[in-house]
Amino acid sequence: MTTQRKESHTTSKGQERAGAILAIARELLGTEGYAALSMRSVAQRLGSSLSTVQHYYPSREALLEALLNQTFDGYQAAVDERLLQQGDKSGMAVFQSIIDYFLDDLRDQISSGLFFEIAALANRHPYASDMFDGMLTRARRTTRNLIRDIAPHMTPAQCEIRGALIVSQIIGLMIFLSDTRPKHEELAELQQEATAAIMRIAFN
Repeated sequence: MTTQRKESHTTSKGQERAGAILAIARELLGTEGYAALSMRSVAQRLGSSLSTVQHYYPSREALLEALLNQTFDGYQAAVDERLLQQGDKSGMAVFQSIIDYFLDDLRDQISSGLFFEIAALANRHPYASDMFDGMLTRARRTTRNLIRDIAPHMTPAQCEIRGALIVSQIIGLMIFLSDTRPKHEELAELQQEATAAIMRIAFN
């Protein structure tokens, strides 16, 4: 009797299955919260067995880590794409387009829900705290590098601090910008003004 070998992450079918698992995990975490994110619930939505999910991601922690890595790889790819398409745009114009991209993305229920959940977990679980710190570090370093490349006259310390300030501004703006939050007419221009404020933080 022969046994069927499960596909690995390196095969196209394996990559497709791993991606489907992450997509389900992202939706669960972003819309229903961490409590709803279990290996079994992911398997049920996938229409597969628990052992299949565990073949790709042995634990909920491993699944969450992969999900955050995928999210930031996507953000980095979006930044790289905008840099490659710079053309005749100034560095500051490209930087502004990147900030607008992040703010637009964080309006999304799933994106904002994911960050809200990780931030809340970071106050209770050491593992989540480490992942949250890694997420923030990666985000501020990307921002720091962009500022440094556009304004080489700034000191490394200035770029570091401004990168951290901008990341904190963007994450804090989710409280008002997320599509899941109540809307206030007097804040209709908030995103536009926030982008202008972030540009001032970066380069003034």
